[in-house]
Amino acid sequence: MRKYIILDMPINDIKKVMIVDIKDEVNMFLYNTSDDVPSIGDYSFETSQEAEGFFNKEFSKEKDSIASWIYVPNPTKDCQEDIIKPVRIKGINTCTPQWGTYEEFVNGKWIDIKF
Repeated sequence: MRKYIILDMPINDIKKVMIVDIKDEVNMFLYNTSDDVPSIGDYSFETSQEAEGFFNKEFSKEKDSIASWIYVPNPTKDCQEDIIKPVRIKGINTCTPQWGTYEEFVNGKWIDIKF
């Protein structure tokens, strides 16, 4: 399960938060933009409830507001958890990752992209 929310007002330059509950851990990714790009920071939790509690404490500043999460599909194999589009580290599929370089799956092909 992956879901994200764009904050009404940035908090400490954070504009978007994504919670990812895949396998045996829950990650919260932080973004300084609402665009679909790699996160700038993250937290790890044991449960979704812990992640949502942390979100409510740190990012949901309106007492009566209800967070409107947007649910997105889980990432494709080898793709980044913190990016919605099918994007992976170049070479990750051949065990020769080229850290800092990315490719996106578009129209049946992997193409180089830059953020």
